[in-house]
Amino acid sequence: MKKIKAVIFDMDGVIFDTECLWKEYFVLANKEFNANISEEYRQSICGKSEEAIRNELKELYPELDADEYREFMLKGVRQAISEGCFETKDGFETIVAFLKEKGCGLALATSSRRARAESMFEKKGYRKENIFDVFVFGDDVGTRCKPDPYVFEIAAERLGVSHDECMVLEDSLNGIKAAAEGGFVAVMVKDLIPPDDYCKRRCSLIADSFMDVKKYLENII
Repeated sequence: MKKIKAVIFDMDGVIFDTECLWKEYFVLANKEFNANISEEYRQSICGKSEEAIRNELKELYPELDADEYREFMLKGVRQAISEGCFETKDGFETIVAFLKEKGCGLALATSSRRARAESMFEKKGYRKENIFDVFVFGDDVGTRCKPDPYVFEIAAERLGVSHDECMVLEDSLNGIKAAAEGGFVAVMVKDLIPPDDYCKRRCSLIADSFMDVKKYLENII
């Protein structure tokens, strides 16, 4: 493995503990719309763009009003986020300080739209410009959402590093697939979604926390 020169962070489920909100409103939406969509399916769409999710729902569940279903979920999650009902993951500030001390490039690469992402950082008192060198949002990738590696490819290009010198921190199966297929060093930071066989094969590390990532990086940075 080459020396790691940059680290790309996903946002939801990696930096911020928001996946529990999505799961909560997924359950509520199923009840509200009398839908029978499985938790396994919910996990399979994590990391995809909103447009891709809606199109997939319309194809798989034609009897469901996918737009209303997703709007119900989005409204609930947005309200919770606007009220600050989410936390920053333990160790985030520590690993950022460690990476900056080592001169490592930092990027944020998220499927979320810019306005939503910026509002979340502001809610927790962060200026994203003081943390990251590069930002890539869902607005930047169009229909090329995860598991397409495009979001990470843009980040690496802006950072000026090759893919194999760049670590991607992800919690979703689609995010890990995007990182691995793009030739990045894929690391799963576990949240609500358990690693599947693909993750176990393709991840350089499956971490319980940022502290595990920091310990791993100490030897390759």
